[in-house]
Amino acid sequence: MSIYQLPPIESLSSLTHTSQVEILNHLFEPHKSIHEYLNPLLSKSYSSYIEFIDLCRKEFLKLDPTEDLTKDIISSHPRLGIPRQVLSQHSKNEQKNLQDDSSVGEFIQLNEYYENTFPGLRFVLFVNGRNKLEIKELLLQRIQRKNYSEEVRDALNAMCDIATDRYKKLIAAKL
Repeated sequence: MSIYQLPPIESLSSLTHTSQVEILNHLFEPHKSIHEYLNPLLSKSYSSYIEFIDLCRKEFLKLDPTEDLTKDIISSHPRLGIPRQVLSQHSKNEQKNLQDDSSVGEFIQLNEYYENTFPGLRFVLFVNGRNKLEIKELLLQRIQRKNYSEEVRDALNAMCDIATDRYKKLIAAKL
């Protein structure tokens, strides 16, 4: 399997729409609402992918936490720790240390608890090498906080932190 190579950021605005969507799919999750929401940013010029992702973050954080679009964008992320769901290759790699049978039931329950506490959202976290115990503790802390707006903000920020990490991994794989 060949590793996807990001085109030079300077070419972003001149790429075909299909190629632009492919970039978004590699940085974020493949999802129509993400494509449509970020589409206006694809026609601008950037000096780096980090600059592009930072602008995506600013745009995401402008979303109204209660809007269906916001919930749809956040729900593009897969549930943490639950195997046998459709995952992008990036999500598979990011969650591989969570995918064992010993904790699946607990993650299913925690995700349900979270989604009942925050209707329309999914728990999104930049895993960044955290172990299962740390992730479960953070999930519980965020549930206990019971602040929908902060949860939306944290999820959108995590999506962009993940995108930055994916960008760095794609660049490192190219070297």
